Amino acid sequence: MVMEATRRMSFSPNPLSLTIEAKPPTALSAQLVAVFSLLTINPFSNLAADDFSGDTRTWTTSFFCDSDSYSFPSTSHEARNRVHENVKRFARNYATLFILFFTYELFEMPLALLGFVTSYAFWELFKFCVDRWESNRHPLIRKILIRVALCATVSFLAFLNVQIAVFYALAISYAVVILHGGFRNLSLSEKQS
Repeated sequence: MVMEATRRMSFSPNPLSLTIEAKPPTALSAQLVAVFSLLTINPFSNLAADDFSGDTRTWTTSFFCDSDSYSFPSTSHEARNRVHENVKRFARNYATLFILFFTYELFEMPLALLGFVTSYAFWELFKFCVDRWESNRHPLIRKILIRVALCATVSFLAFLNVQIAVFYALAISYAVVILHGGFRNLSLSEKQS
């Protein structure tokens, strides 16, 4: 009964053709489609290096604002525009959140934190030694040393599961970017541009 109320099936003489007519989507389902469409976009595609050069927007008045600054996007196009504009506007805030999440994950995984700090110290020592040995005279040897040190560092960090901390920080940051960017309204000046 419910199926008949929402869909009408019409059969044609050709047994291979079946036509299904569905009711138009409701407002709630359109909003859900718009929100789920956010999972299919790359929010960083329109981002440029200049977006990181400006001042960081304030967290309380600009980034979070009040509850009137947030709403469900009505269409998937509006959701995409919101995400792209908000990523450009809050790029430095999102980068700060990524650093905070990554630091938190490193503190949750002491071996990964130890490996990260050790690799940083190793590269500083390596830079000091390369400068002291004046390896600029022998660029081929310098390139070989850098490649060997890079492979050793990647192996060391992978052994200590630093990539897990990076993955968690990226996943949480991406979710924050999509949710904040998709639900935060654009001001009138942004909608006109």
